[in-house]
Amino acid sequence: MRTLFAFIVKYHVVLLFVVLQVLCVVLIVRHNEPQRNNFVSSSNAVFARVFSVNQAVSQYFGLVQINNDLAEQNAELLKNQLYSKIDRSIESHNEPLPAEISNNLDQEYEYIVAKVINNSTNKPNNYLTLNKGWRQGIAPDMAVISANGIVGIVTNVSQNFSTVMSVLHARYRVSAKFKNSNYFGSLYWQGKNYQTASLTEIPFHVKFEVGDTLVTNEFSNIYPGNIMIGTIKSFNTTDNDNFYGITVQLATDFKNLEYVYVVNNLFKKERENLEKLNN
Repeated sequence: MRTLFAFIVKYHVVLLFVVLQVLCVVLIVRHNEPQRNNFVSSSNAVFARVFSVNQAVSQYFGLVQINNDLAEQNAELLKNQLYSKIDRSIESHNEPLPAEISNNLDQEYEYIVAKVINNSTNKPNNYLTLNKGWRQGIAPDMAVISANGIVGIVTNVSQNFSTVMSVLHARYRVSAKFKNSNYFGSLYWQGKNYQTASLTEIPFHVKFEVGDTLVTNEFSNIYPGNIMIGTIKSFNTTDNDNFYGITVQLATDFKNLEYVYVVNNLFKKERENLEKLNN
């Protein structure tokens, strides 16, 4: 109380001036119709502006939760689409598959939603950092995809974070096939444009056109089949070998990645152990 009294004594002139100004404004607005209308109009504009700003701020912070919910829903949709393909495959057999096989097929892949918290696109070897690690089920060599296409492969994992070798990496290779045929080649990044990559090992007798779609096949035992990679942007022939030089427009926009899906292939170890027997 003593502090408040000292403040009033010290600034009593300023406080008296403010009170008198407010009183003048009240008297003018109350007894003059034009001024009252202007005051009400200005007040409404100010309050509307404050409300608009407050609503925008609330909506912005609400978008974080909305994005998380949408990412989870997309992961569930990816899983359901995969299950639908499996169900159609099962129904196409002349005889129904045993229940234990069908149940195992239903669990071939798991999708883990993760947020990109670091990303590069302008280096020879580019990586991403995700906000999830082994506590959330992520392990090295898992595939990473976006809503639009492939992203890369998990390299290192800690308790709550993981790093991903991006498609935009000098050592990255992935087997890519034409969606409308079984011809496939090796896709790699040429180290320049983050929007394009190169496709090799496609011989001259293969027929395709600009705009044709490339998807993953299952040769690598990492990506599920038929995940979008990109489209043919251009191609040419050379006299040095019997293969096309092909430029691919990547489906994923690596400068605009916020959420990704880490793919856990539940049959990966079983397949690898079986294939080792042939070595």
